[in-house]
Amino acid sequence: MALWVAALLLLAASADAKSGLDVSIDEGDGSYEILMSGTVWFNSGPVMVRNAGKRYSSEDGSLLLKSHMEIPGEDAWGQFNSTSFEWQTYDGLNFVTYINRYVNAPILVFAQEFTDGVRGASANNLTNETISSFPTLLIEELGLNRGSLTYNSAFAQYVSVDEWSPSVPLNGGIDGGTPLVIFDSAMQNTVVISPANTFMAASQSTWQPKTSSSPAVGFGIISSVDTVPPEYYFKTVMVGGQNVTGTMETWGELLRALYKKDDTARRNDFTNNYLGYWTDNGACYYYNTGTYPNYEEVLLAVKSNADQQGIPFRYLQIDSWWYYKGVANGVKNWTAMPSIFPNGIDNVVQKTGWPILAHNRYWSADTDYAKQNGGQYDFVIEGDYALPNDSSFWQFLLSSSQRDWDLWVYEQDWLYTIYNDLPALQRDLFLGRDWLLQMGKAAAELGITIQYCMPWTRHILQSVEIPSVTQVRVSDDYQPGNYQWVIGDTTILAHAVGLAAFKDDFHTTGVQSHCQFGTEQYPALEAYVAALSGGPVGPSDTVGGANKTLIMATCMSDGRLLKPTRPAMSLDSTFLYRAFGSGGPNGLVYAAFTEVTWWTCHIFPPSVAFTYDLTGKVLAVQDFPSTITIAPCTRNFQYYAIAPLLGSSGMALLGELNKMIPVSETRFVQVEQFGPAFAAYLVGAPGEVVVITVYVHSSRTTQTVTCNMPSSGTAVLNLPELTCSSY
Repeated sequence: MALWVAALLLLAASADAKSGLDVSIDEGDGSYEILMSGTVWFNSGPVMVRNAGKRYSSEDGSLLLKSHMEIPGEDAWGQFNSTSFEWQTYDGLNFVTYINRYVNAPILVFAQEFTDGVRGASANNLTNETISSFPTLLIEELGLNRGSLTYNSAFAQYVSVDEWSPSVPLNGGIDGGTPLVIFDSAMQNTVVISPANTFMAASQSTWQPKTSSSPAVGFGIISSVDTVPPEYYFKTVMVGGQNVTGTMETWGELLRALYKKDDTARRNDFTNNYLGYWTDNGACYYYNTGTYPNYEEVLLAVKSNADQQGIPFRYLQIDSWWYYKGVANGVKNWTAMPSIFPNGIDNVVQKTGWPILAHNRYWSADTDYAKQNGGQYDFVIEGDYALPNDSSFWQFLLSSSQRDWDLWVYEQDWLYTIYNDLPALQRDLFLGRDWLLQMGKAAAELGITIQYCMPWTRHILQSVEIPSVTQVRVSDDYQPGNYQWVIGDTTILAHAVGLAAFKDDFHTTGVQSHCQFGTEQYPALEAYVAALSGGPVGPSDTVGGANKTLIMATCMSDGRLLKPTRPAMSLDSTFLYRAFGSGGPNGLVYAAFTEVTWWTCHIFPPSVAFTYDLTGKVLAVQDFPSTITIAPCTRNFQYYAIAPLLGSSGMALLGELNKMIPVSETRFVQVEQFGPAFAAYLVGAPGEVVVITVYVHSSRTTQTVTCNMPSSGTAVLNLPELTCSSY
């Protein structure tokens, strides 16, 4: 296995070729073919719906086609032509399906209208089936060589890539499956399929139609849901494109446009922009105070030591160790225990100046806040678990925490456990969405942002309706030596839906005293992945255990994180190898890019690829495009940066070679061209010394320029003069 990471500097993503996604509909029987670039990719399977304990399907005549209609329409995605089919069960239940073909975009929408609603629809409370199926796609090879990709399990970190074949099982059910991505072996055609609404109750399932030798995958409402009200619409969207990463990005942009979610909250999220100190699982002070009597003393010591070392932590994450727990170790009361904070969280906030990112888990059945236990708020309680179903609860909880101890970010952890262990969330079509929307609305009104942790894909997709959700954990819990840093597949999903990807905390040195976890043998790998993730960066060392050089390579002198424009993602070619055993590298190859100019490149301009060692030393430079040999490695990763030559100047901006992101969008905000000359505008902390390296192609040499940031925090680098001045 090889791990190779490239940072592409001053380069924008290539534009996808116009997709040939289309549909051919048989109005006589309601069947259809889906085509990509003029070739049939999918044949339709039966339409299915459940009601009153019965299963009705077009394949056995229990669901009959009554009529069809064609009408034009328009929505946030543009104009479309809609073909609708009215179906009726043999005992009179009406059900309508729609296929919307968009005029100017590679989009198909498949809608189900529960005209009469359904009751008693649950398939024996199973969660691996659906109570309805449309579209239903036969899983056939059709003489094509195609692969599939699905996201599964907690954090959506477990990604299945295989051939699209009737002999290969396809993941789905309660813990994942959507979005479903299907791509060809040339990486010239890709289709992304997902729910377009009802995210918390949507599912896909694989089943065997009676009228086909091939299995089918169907999209609908999860089979544990019992009731759907009359005239409810469930929608599935299919987006066509060229490659996996580009089509996923288009798909995510479409969902965000539909729900009017922009990137304002994410870009303004303080904890996504500045270095923080973390105490969650894997941290040295996770349920451990070392030689200190309580957490108050620990955290004040962390702050004092950070100040002495010159490490600019700007906020504090407090994990599950600080609040009261009840039944099944759930949250009984979300307030600080005096044994943890003798003088309250606010005392730590005042003495450190750190705002708080606070963890929460599932609510216990005996939570003090529930009316059933003498509290003031509506909760659903089943077994050992409870769920707030009261918008005023979230206003109370978040506003009081903001007022009393400076809560800035609310971390909702254990998301999949909550959904899996509280049956009401699986039965009720709306409860999951209502719960998360109530939480998000209260946070947005208070200016608080939210991180989702331990999500399934349904939670991640639901975030497109909730502007205050800005971050998502994309890895399992950090432990020294484990593989939770393998995030390149999941960052594709997070980036598509507009979330900052958080890789979890990490240690920056090996053995640390009074730390209950083992030796971190690869701290540089952990730090690089955190920096390249584009999300929060949270070291979790003991007092005196931090590697300042490694930490400061992720940020400016004031703790502002140096970020790429697009996070490190798996290369498309890696999916080809995983699906077909050829066509790409056998290993982890990630790429990120930074765009700091209005100019968008659709092909690589003349560039140079280089490596460096964080001391400012360039180890190697070569012209690019050319072959870069990736040597086999494990966690001794290889890191290349690629920088374009700037016009006729013959120079390349290599950037800060003591930083992991040498040219970051947070440092370099714009590049302008004036004839043969260029000006690169940069920002930094007042008094910060920024050392910039420039490559002179004609002489194959490097030059350095030192920018002493003025009180304004802004400066300009002039090329080819190699001067730096304030502006």
